[in-house]
Amino acid sequence: MPLNNLSPLFGKKVLILTHAGADVDSLASAAAIYFSLKEKSKITIGVPDHLNLNAKALAKQLKIPYKINPSFTGFDALLCVDFNKSKMLGSLQKNFLFYNGKKFLIDHHSEEKEIMAPKKNIFASKKAISTTELVYQLLKKTKLKISKKAYACIASGIITDSASFHIADHSTFKIMAEVMEKAGLSYRGLVDLFSTEIDFSQRIASLKAAKRVKIFKSGKAIIAVSDVGAFESNAANALIRIGANVAFCGFAEKGTIRISGRVNNSWMNKKKFDLARDVFNKLEKHFPGEGGGHQGAAGFNGKGNKIEPILLKCVDLTHKFISKKEKANLKEYT
Repeated sequence: MPLNNLSPLFGKKVLILTHAGADVDSLASAAAIYFSLKEKSKITIGVPDHLNLNAKALAKQLKIPYKINPSFTGFDALLCVDFNKSKMLGSLQKNFLFYNGKKFLIDHHSEEKEIMAPKKNIFASKKAISTTELVYQLLKKTKLKISKKAYACIASGIITDSASFHIADHSTFKIMAEVMEKAGLSYRGLVDLFSTEIDFSQRIASLKAAKRVKIFKSGKAIIAVSDVGAFESNAANALIRIGANVAFCGFAEKGTIRISGRVNNSWMNKKKFDLARDVFNKLEKHFPGEGGGHQGAAGFNGKGNKIEPILLKCVDLTHKFISKKEKANLKEYT
């Protein structure tokens, strides 16, 4: 039987781990559990390496306590939220692999081969739009008093991972209606918890992505790639907004490679395309690094000094997927 409530954590000293570069859904999942279980257990939120800007804003607004790269010493159990590959722990991966205590996992990504926790300690569903949805289900089954802050966290994770409900289903709206009412905040008020001003550098990154873009046609799909200096996810989103079906943006700096991919939602649903499954997980076979994420938003972190070969491989893998569905030639537009 999989994990069906959080009572196994009662009375324990628990370290809740987000993935490296924690996003809103990951931090919000940890925080919702922290705010709900802190009277039953001694909870610490651990973040490997760093938070993204929106998660940092949420932490500040809701006063979410967290530690960057904490020691695992003294904890009875680890609870991983919003990831299912140990590589996603960044610099804490080795600590996790050598940890001998109990391990638990809550996640909504596609299933991976790696077994991070015993089956009885896992609650996972790739059908869930966000990990906070799964956390909400567990909190209700545990029959704990859920605070307004916890409800706000759950709602924040849903908003961000559904891309403001562009990829939501009826169950997402049902859950959102419940948690929004109990959080006591309007939709605008919830968004304000994690919103950050788009600064000059982000706007420049998006404009550079458009300036440097390479455009490919595969069948009837437009695939766009661009070498940007930073804010690769924003840049990929910008290319989708201006017409690409699939976009990959990335950069190479000091031996580090980072790529973000985005997909037009209607095209993704029509073709049953999955960025993580069809592109980024497969990149690991060709380049050193690790890939993962969601169906419509995923990424790759690796090592190397040249970004172009990896971006072109992303195009090739996308074209191979399309070619299985329809007769398609790959053509670059210059």
